[in-house]
Amino acid sequence: MTTVAPTAYPVTLYDGSEANGVATIVSALLGQNFDSFPGRVRLARKMARPVTIVSTDTESACTVVFKSDEAVVFNDVVGRPSVTVIATVDQILDVSQLPMKMGGLIPVGFFTKRGLRVLKEIATRKLVVKGLFTHTVAALRTIALVSVVD
Repeated sequence: MTTVAPTAYPVTLYDGSEANGVATIVSALLGQNFDSFPGRVRLARKMARPVTIVSTDTESACTVVFKSDEAVVFNDVVGRPSVTVIATVDQILDVSQLPMKMGGLIPVGFFTKRGLRVLKEIATRKLVVKGLFTHTVAALRTIALVSVVD
């Protein structure tokens, strides 16, 4: 296992140097966010079930398991994720640019030009968020956790 960032809430790549591209990107986003926005650690600890992100253009996936003391990023699908995001790398990066307030519960980022484009891609099923309606809070928290803006 490789720890991505030495923070109070580290992000660990379970597969270490064998981690796929999407796992590496997601772990870097999370590690940077926990450093830049320490308040998001509390949000991560509230995530009860894993979150999976599937990259359609690289045909790889990762699952993030949020524990009380760290986040672990696995290659592929692990466990029973409450939210699964199926998107291109560019779409994942677009989502990471959406500002979210109150731990994701106020999705102000969706009311921007980029956010409206993301919503259109969700509506046309070009970007799929499984669990968006059944686990809405977890889906919004996922966006808040990967968002690199405050």
